[in-house]
Amino acid sequence: MDRLSERIDVDPPTLEATLAALEERGEIVRTRKGRIALAERLNCVTGRVQAGRGGRAMVITEDGGPPISLSTGGLRPAMHGDTVLVDVDPYSRRGLRSGRVRKVIERGQKLLVGELHESEGGTVLVPRDPRFGTVPRVIDAPRVPPGTLVAAEIVEYPTSYKDGSVKVTEPLGTIGTLATEIDAVCRTLGIPTRFPADVVAEAERCIHFDDAPGFEREDFRDALTLTIDPADAKDHDDAVAVERTENGFRLTVSIADVSHFVRQGSALDFEAMERGNSVYFPGRCVPMLPEALSGDAASLKAGVDRRTMSAILDIGSDGAVQAERFASSWIRSRRLFTYEEVQAVLDRKMAVEPEIDSALRAMEACAQALNEARVRRGALDLDLPESVVSVDAEGHPTAVKRRERLFAHRLIEEFMLAANEAVARHLERARTPFVYRIHEAPSERAIADLVPRLRAFGLRLPHDGASIRPADLRKVVDRIRGKPAERVVNLLVLRSMQQARYSPYKQIHFGLASDCYTHFTSPIRRYPDLVTHRALRASLERERRALPTSAALEPIASLASRRERRAMEAERDVTRAAGILIMQRHIGKKLEGTVVYVDRNGYAVELDELFVEGFVPVGRLTEYYAFVSERVELQSRTSNRSIRLGDRARVRVVSAELAGRRLELAPLEK
Repeated sequence: MDRLSERIDVDPPTLEATLAALEERGEIVRTRKGRIALAERLNCVTGRVQAGRGGRAMVITEDGGPPISLSTGGLRPAMHGDTVLVDVDPYSRRGLRSGRVRKVIERGQKLLVGELHESEGGTVLVPRDPRFGTVPRVIDAPRVPPGTLVAAEIVEYPTSYKDGSVKVTEPLGTIGTLATEIDAVCRTLGIPTRFPADVVAEAERCIHFDDAPGFEREDFRDALTLTIDPADAKDHDDAVAVERTENGFRLTVSIADVSHFVRQGSALDFEAMERGNSVYFPGRCVPMLPEALSGDAASLKAGVDRRTMSAILDIGSDGAVQAERFASSWIRSRRLFTYEEVQAVLDRKMAVEPEIDSALRAMEACAQALNEARVRRGALDLDLPESVVSVDAEGHPTAVKRRERLFAHRLIEEFMLAANEAVARHLERARTPFVYRIHEAPSERAIADLVPRLRAFGLRLPHDGASIRPADLRKVVDRIRGKPAERVVNLLVLRSMQQARYSPYKQIHFGLASDCYTHFTSPIRRYPDLVTHRALRASLERERRALPTSAALEPIASLASRRERRAMEAERDVTRAAGILIMQRHIGKKLEGTVVYVDRNGYAVELDELFVEGFVPVGRLTEYYAFVSERVELQSRTSNRSIRLGDRARVRVVSAELAGRRLELAPLEK
């Protein structure tokens, strides 16, 4: 160490601290002989552990390479979700690399949710997620009724030779209820459900903030502005107004000025940044901001004056933005509409005042022009209906249905997209640091997987997807539109996509075919939008001293991306749990659906009646089927039968396992 210190002219304590940090991140490795080497030179890689049901596990690498299978016993001392450094075997079998965990870099879990069981050796915790296995040692286990789900803090993590231990922190509720499942998901993923007292107190104080002396807002309170949201919306970020002009339309998108209330560097700001976004569950919302703001002072309710940031866009009849400006503003929304009400007005099934009727029809024409312009530039429009869970008065799930996709939804989407893009262009021209919303093109591997699946439907990508453009996928989607296989093809295209994320550095948004995009329109429920509002206000006031640099925005963008993925995982998991709870009442029922996924282990069927996906394992088939990868189908070896994507299927519900979120189906003979 002294020789190295002398050679690079760094004092030993500083050198040791730097090496320790590099070792902690998995970038260097100390050998048994005390030598220091780059991890990659020793065939070591970092990645995240993804455990399976049967005790098998793999590591999803950070370098985007193929996953590494962990050999038997190669997982310890890691757990599912941990970030690890892996020794990779120099040889692979069938193209699959294998390895062994060398070191845990970062623990992915601080708390486990599960059920307590008594054994000969004492109380054990059986985690709800089977990927965590069983924790044999439970410290300070309280007495709880059988069938109770508990949250337990990890006191000791497993080592190569010793099991871990946990301490029960709280009972969550009775297993088999949606409310308990929501609490369990929040605890497991670390989603905070309560605000600290100082944050609540600050939110209640800041609703009384006045604008600074000399600060002026444009007054749009006389404009016919409307708020349009889902019927179950918990907050209202945006309101819109459209006027017809000689050359097209003037669109004004006004967004709640959350930056007026949430001051940078405050406890409220830090809490919002840590949460990252609001999380929405059936019948319940975990908000990013306390109710005093999210549901009241910042929410654009009808008939009350509200502070906003407005984007005023002049749009030609061809959908092109001809001029744009931005302003701090006052608005007073004339009326709060649901999407269903707006659609009813547009379809002439609901009567409103002539002035509002005229405004909604101007909005319809403006949105149509904007949409046609986006289509011309090749933006993707995957018409995939969302699932919506209905709950009764006690919060029990009653149905999972497709949320009907109305033009009223598209209308607001087009306005929000236009405003987001306009703000991004403005901030870029003003050279004001901000957080971009980026979406990289699909990876070569994803396109290679997609190409044979599209061929199964008679669809091709130019040059088999080489140098893929948004317009190429747009043409594929358009060719299948209105046909029975439309939903399956849309799902395939969606699964080939990379996940959009936040970055302080400019990149394309592939799905929108946009080279400059941000999030501006939802600051009540997304922290990056609040950051964008601060940047916009600074650009309008020509005051940039307090703004973070692009480098300082990196950790904010990274955290926001992680929080977004966490929220998506939580919402999907709870929706899946609701579907399983409903399907437990349908064991043995015969249903119909569409095959939406096929692999060597079986095939998935999306059920028509209940909009839930279940799996038919190959062991349930009466004939021997082999997987034909080039055609993405299961082919019978004893007959000419095959199972393909998009096929209609008749099935019987065999089991609905809540803990593993697994719905097993069995095929019915045609």
